[in-house]
Amino acid sequence: MTEKTPILAELKKLQKIFENISPDKRSLCESLMQNAAYMAVKLKELQKLIDEDGMIEDYDNGGGQSGRKIGSAVQIYQKMLPSYNQVIKTLASMLPAGEKEQAIRSADPMAEFLTSK
Repeated sequence: MTEKTPILAELKKLQKIFENISPDKRSLCESLMQNAAYMAVKLKELQKLIDEDGMIEDYDNGGGQSGRKIGSAVQIYQKMLPSYNQVIKTLASMLPAGEKEQAIRSADPMAEFLTSK
């Protein structure tokens, strides 16, 4: 499986979730959906790394500086998740009123992560 396969699968999922965005806004949304698909896949990869490696990692800077710190995967995850959520909310804001909340829930990687355990 190539690296792009999961991203394309996620993009198809998002295109289905946001299929009711009006055609005049659709072209504007394509790059947002591509970015959201990329981030969703990377967030899942980071979740897997966090599960495997834990949230804390040891470090040794040399010269007697060592200890424990928040894991690199955790830091990246914390920075990427708000961006992903903002893109999803932006996309959802372009949907008809009754579909916004369901679209946000459907695209939420944390909901999927929590229910897959």
